Amino acid sequence: MMAVAATSLSCAGGGANGEGRHGGPAAPARPALEAERNGHRLQLFDGLGPGDMSEITAAARSLRKERGEFVYTPGDRAETVYVLRKGRVKLSVLSESGKEFAIDIFQPGDIFGEFALVDDTTRSNMAQALDEALMWVFGKRDFLRLLETRTKLAINYIRLVGGRRRRMEKKLSDITTKDVSARVCELLHEISTTSAAAYQPAPELLVPLTHQDVASLIGASRQTTTTVLNDLERRDIIELGRGWIRVTRLKELQVYVG
Repeated sequence: MMAVAATSLSCAGGGANGEGRHGGPAAPARPALEAERNGHRLQLFDGLGPGDMSEITAAARSLRKERGEFVYTPGDRAETVYVLRKGRVKLSVLSESGKEFAIDIFQPGDIFGEFALVDDTTRSNMAQALDEALMWVFGKRDFLRLLETRTKLAINYIRLVGGRRRRMEKKLSDITTKDVSARVCELLHEISTTSAAAYQPAPELLVPLTHQDVASLIGASRQTTTTVLNDLERRDIIELGRGWIRVTRLKELQVYVG
C-alpha cells in the first residue's frame, strides 16, 4: 500500500536467520519539513488552497518517531488518523503465537490508521517507523469534519484508499504470476527509489527490513526469500545486515534474473 506507484521491472524468475554479517548504519537526521521543501506534495492535499491548508494544519498535531519506534500497537485505542509526511512506516500484524508479519509499507503522502473512522474498537495491528518519520495526527472527529466540509479533500481520500486496494490486488496477482526472485527485486527497487531513500547517496540505499519482513510483504516463505537475498548479496547487488538491506547496485536489480 505504497503511495508511489509500483515500479514495473524486467526482473523475473528466482542465511535463513534474516541477519547479515554487518552492523546497521544509523539513518542521518534531516530537517522536519525537508520532503515538502524539496517539492514533495502530499496527494491527500492536492488542489487545496492556503485557507484550507491553514485549517487542516490547525486541526492536526505533529508527531515524530525515530527509527524502530512504534506509532501504535495492538490494543491501542483507534481514535486517530495519521498522514505520513516524511520517512517510511511498516504495518504489521501478530499471529496467535506472537510472530510478526509485515503487510504493508507506508511512504510519504500515505494515510494510515484510517480504520478509526469506521471502528471505535482498539487497534488490531501495529505501525512502526522504519526510519525517522514525521507525520500529522488527526483526531477522528476532526478528520471526519474536514472530509465533510471539503469535497476536494474527500475525493483525494477516496483516491488514496482506491489506490491502496489496487496495490493489494496487484500483490495478489504477482503471487500467482511472478516467482519469488521477481517479487524480491521489485520490492527492493520500489522501496529504495522512494523519496525517503532518495535523501541518501546512491551507495546508501537502505531498506530497513528483515528477511521475514520481505517474505511477508511478497507472500513467500522466509527460506525461499532468504535464498534469493543471499544470491543477490553474492553478486554484490545488495548487502545484508541485521534488520536491514543495502542496495549497492540498483540497476542490476532490474536485470538480475535475466
